[in-house]
Amino acid sequence: MPLSEHEQKMLDEMERQLFADDPRLARAFAPQRAPRRNGRRILIGLGAVVVGLGVLVLAVSLPAVWLGVIAFIGMLAGAVYAVTAPGGTSEGTGSGSPGGGNGGHGGGSTPHSPGDDGSFLRKMEERWEKRAGDDSGF
Repeated sequence: MPLSEHEQKMLDEMERQLFADDPRLARAFAPQRAPRRNGRRILIGLGAVVVGLGVLVLAVSLPAVWLGVIAFIGMLAGAVYAVTAPGGTSEGTGSGSPGGGNGGHGGGSTPHSPGDDGSFLRKMEERWEKRAGDDSGF
């Protein structure tokens, strides 16, 4: 069920407030971009699967169970290699976070006092109570 316009505005306001209060936490929970697939990595993995399949067929024609097990493990390793992204890259970090444009109005550089959190929560509670009062007329 899609959100109403009012709910969407409240959610956007909460997201902006989160980025203003704690940008590092907000970036940690922001959706990450999908890792880019490397064509070379896919080809190597696919090659390993094809070679493993050939060795598996050879192992079936010869009564060599151990060779079939090794071929199957090689096929599995090739498939996993082709599907996974390299572990050394961190493409999701940096300033390209989805809410990066919202950081200009709140100021992540100024330290916030403990009272800021209370006022934000108090405003949210007031809005919630106001909305609950509006919905009581079902």
